[in-house]
Amino acid sequence: MLEANAGFGQRTEKVVWRRKETKVGDCDLSIVLVIWHPGEELLHCLRSLAQSRTQCPLKLELILIDNGSDVFPVQQVHDFWPAAFVRQNQKNLGFAGAANMGAAAASGKVLLFLNPDTESVGDPFSPLLRGFSQFPNAVALAPHLIPAQAGQEADESFQLRRLPSWGQALRELLLYDKLFPNNRFFRRDRYLQQDRNSPFSVEQPAAAALAVKREVFWGVGGFDERFFPAWFEDVDLCARLLQQGEILFCPESRFIHRGGVAKEKLGYDQFLPVYYRNAIRFWQKHRGSLSSLCYRGLVALGMLLRLLALPFRAAVPHNRTQALRAYFRTLRVALSPL
Repeated sequence: MLEANAGFGQRTEKVVWRRKETKVGDCDLSIVLVIWHPGEELLHCLRSLAQSRTQCPLKLELILIDNGSDVFPVQQVHDFWPAAFVRQNQKNLGFAGAANMGAAAASGKVLLFLNPDTESVGDPFSPLLRGFSQFPNAVALAPHLIPAQAGQEADESFQLRRLPSWGQALRELLLYDKLFPNNRFFRRDRYLQQDRNSPFSVEQPAAAALAVKREVFWGVGGFDERFFPAWFEDVDLCARLLQQGEILFCPESRFIHRGGVAKEKLGYDQFLPVYYRNAIRFWQKHRGSLSSLCYRGLVALGMLLRLLALPFRAAVPHNRTQALRAYFRTLRVALSPL
């Protein structure tokens, strides 16, 4: 999904994809995967999808869009799913651009966007179609993401979030959530007090696994490709989807999720400035110029706090040199135009 030399944050034009002329309903559900320099996780994903397909009575299609990988296992893809549609791009279009390309090739009534570091459990597809039938006001459904291994950040706190707010931004950037990780504001923003065995409304589920009604997806314009190369394109999409209806958590549809694969490949010192550049873009688009300017100042203050605290931290989640570069680069992003 990302390319280390892809010219981060330089895409400012809005690209509009034309849908291919397929009859909506040619299949029930279209699975769209965006790939960037795949590893073993893609093969695990494909194997699980092929197994789940045998348990599902629905008509499914699989669409893979590769973002300029050096090596792509086309034959192995077709070994698992012979009729899979594969598009290999010569360059990195970003996650949003490739996801829109996949959606344009889809014929399903429902688009299921999946990260290649997910694995399906049982039949996760039928519950999604039942969910849309049971809740006609729902425009998107979020399957239940299950952590792949012990010690991984719990997907209960990662997957479901409220849309960005000043309270959330202040707590994150001023390190309150780090100092008090189980505070009641954090728990509220991440829906941690909700029963995860029943459907409920959410504002912003991660696009690691997100099912969207095809017509609604295109009705709001698809993913905004200005969020390049990745991150916050799903937050922006959810903000627009909520204007059309509800987004619901769908616990019966389950996927194992490893998480953080693209960030690991990219490196923390490149991930963090990209993440906050697109966060600033979100605030500019949805909150206006003044709020965006204030948010920039908060990001700058947050990076300064991290730089000051870095020498005194007993342990850091990343290499100290890499963390130092990440904070300086993000500080520069906060003080520079988009």
